[in-house]
Amino acid sequence: MGAALLIALLAGGQAAPAPAPATPPRDDIVVRGERPRGSVTGTIPPERTLSALDIRAYGANNVQELLQALGAAVASGRGRGDAGPAVLLNGRRVSSVNEIANLPTEAIERTEILPEAVALAYGFPADRKVVNIVTRERYASRIGQLTGGMPTGGGQATIGATANLLRLRGDTRTMVQAELSRASALTEDERDIVQPGDPAIGAARTLLPETRRAALGGTVAGTPLAEVAATLDARVETLATRALVGRGADGVLRRDGDTITAHLGTTLGGRAGKWLWTATGTLDRTRSDTVTDTGIAAAPRNDARFTNMLAQADLLVSGSPFALPAGNAALSLRGGVATRSFDSRSRLGENVAATSLGRNAANVQASIDLPVTRGIGLVSLNANVAWERLSDAGGLRTLGGGVQWTPAAGLTLLGSATAEQSAPSVEQLGSPLLVLPNARTFDSVAGETVDATRILGGNRALRPDDRRVTALGLSWQPWAKRDLTLTVDYIRTRIDDPIASFPLLTPAVEAAFPGRVTRDAAGRLQRIDATPVNFARSRQQELRWGLRYVRPLGPLPPGVEPARVRSFSSEAEVRRRLPPGARVQMVEAGSPQARRFENLTSRLIFSIDHVWRLQDRLTLIDGGPVLDLLDGGALDLRGGRARHSVEAQAGAFKRGLGARITARWQSGTTLRGPGRDLNYGDLATVDLNLFANLAEQMGGTKAPVWAKGARLSLGIVNLFDTRQAVRDATGATPIAFQQAYLNPLGRTIALSLRKLF
Repeated sequence: MGAALLIALLAGGQAAPAPAPATPPRDDIVVRGERPRGSVTGTIPPERTLSALDIRAYGANNVQELLQALGAAVASGRGRGDAGPAVLLNGRRVSSVNEIANLPTEAIERTEILPEAVALAYGFPADRKVVNIVTRERYASRIGQLTGGMPTGGGQATIGATANLLRLRGDTRTMVQAELSRASALTEDERDIVQPGDPAIGAARTLLPETRRAALGGTVAGTPLAEVAATLDARVETLATRALVGRGADGVLRRDGDTITAHLGTTLGGRAGKWLWTATGTLDRTRSDTVTDTGIAAAPRNDARFTNMLAQADLLVSGSPFALPAGNAALSLRGGVATRSFDSRSRLGENVAATSLGRNAANVQASIDLPVTRGIGLVSLNANVAWERLSDAGGLRTLGGGVQWTPAAGLTLLGSATAEQSAPSVEQLGSPLLVLPNARTFDSVAGETVDATRILGGNRALRPDDRRVTALGLSWQPWAKRDLTLTVDYIRTRIDDPIASFPLLTPAVEAAFPGRVTRDAAGRLQRIDATPVNFARSRQQELRWGLRYVRPLGPLPPGVEPARVRSFSSEAEVRRRLPPGARVQMVEAGSPQARRFENLTSRLIFSIDHVWRLQDRLTLIDGGPVLDLLDGGALDLRGGRARHSVEAQAGAFKRGLGARITARWQSGTTLRGPGRDLNYGDLATVDLNLFANLAEQMGGTKAPVWAKGARLSLGIVNLFDTRQAVRDATGATPIAFQQAYLNPLGRTIALSLRKLF
């Protein structure tokens, strides 16, 4: 092809512009319907696609930080917890998200955010959004990073160092990552806490423990066999914590914990005819040791240890078994096996308790998408079924179905319904007995704060839960040439026998679980068995909507749109990726033409997400009390569920300088008690992130060597140091609800320097 292509190489800026041909060539234009490299399976379009230039504007250093920066855009209200999105690499599964968590953002060509229904095509449940990371075909970097931070109130300091080596060559990938970090302890006497007894006790109690962490990981990927891609990922991490838990007869009581986690994962993938297949296998081992001083003469120490080993493998096959008039059907089949062993042991004085649990699992899952018509826009139906057999819980089933309708370009409507059973985890069943002395506890029955003994561990009597989720969703991009996206989701969730941690002690909770609470003759709280429980049922409804807008800052060169811009890591890559005969024109740095091209790489980002909880009710036991978490009920010291929560984000990036502001707000709640109600005020916090790519501010290619590839970042969490007020009718705050307990750090400042070599 002889079509001309104009590219601005702003880093150099020394070459003279090439003369334009007198007569532009007139070649035929060939349009191909090929999907972009690394695209996901299926017909459901992304809710949002971030180019490499968009990603630069977030100032994130790696995939993990990018997911955190995206925040509510990748969150889902359909899951069982805070599991985060399902992450793919180049449209394929990975052994675990840790495999790519430290992948530098400079190596990413684009990122796609897709709705929960897409997860089914990759063997995941339809309760997590999907994030597809597409890397550059060729990239290499060596990165070193130093970080440090502390709250403005003092009392804790953090420091960390990271080294990363990455090389990408097509399907070949090599990455090595090493991390070290340390945080000092934060004690209660370093915050303005009113102690219930001896004021000096604050020096013997930590709000946050001292931690030391070290991690080493590596990934190797390639094509050892023809058209078969293989990945091997390994990681080991150590974590040590040191905490103070009060005073005993012999002095300060301590709790020390040491955890070692090891991970080994592999992925194989290829094509067999028209079918794509991916096989994954993982081996994970965790060992944790905790030693706690109890202050009890007969049993001065509580030793708790557990070892958790999990090995699993599965095979995913996807393709199109037949064609329909409206398009090709898409079928995904997944089968897997897993085995887990969990051994725990605890010693309290002469009392020794040991538990050894094993769980073998076999599971199958099938999902099919059928495009049924294009007469009124694309309409596609989905059905999915999964069956899991557990050696200790029997058979568990999942049934689901959905519909997708695209009545117009840029508009997608989704509906789905899922019925799913899930067993308690082996940790919930068999974690070792852990005795926490002097645990500060609010007893709403007596209306006082006490230091009581809290018992943690597993509960062998837990039952599987049964969850039903109905969801309706909308994704709309009203203008093809503007990056503006609106998403709306309505989610209704019903759960029978939900599993949760033992809740805040209220009269209703104590009446439902009387055997878990121990009081002395005067009725003062002494001990709580806080191991997990099954509640009877829960009912939730919520409405989520989000709006996202991205645009360049300033006027653009004529005929050039942001969506058509691609970024490259070097001039050599530009020339290698261009078609034969294409022309590269370089522009003079600082010229009006260069400034217009600079605007292509600039970004203004705005997003807002609102969650409106319409219902959140929890029935403790059959025929027993119901907690309305939106009106007077609560599960922990942080109160009930906020009816409204909003997250808004605004960011700007140009000429190597970037800023991002994230504001969060939640409405207030009330905790109703027998003697007095507690009112939680609404809470608004603002986080600020500033960053500078130093070379772009110091002359580009003329910048000092030390500045090339260097990024300086400043992050401030809770910029205005706002706290949630908790007060009773008299305006007093109970001891357990003091600000230092709800938010120990307050405003926190972190500084990092990152260098690409």
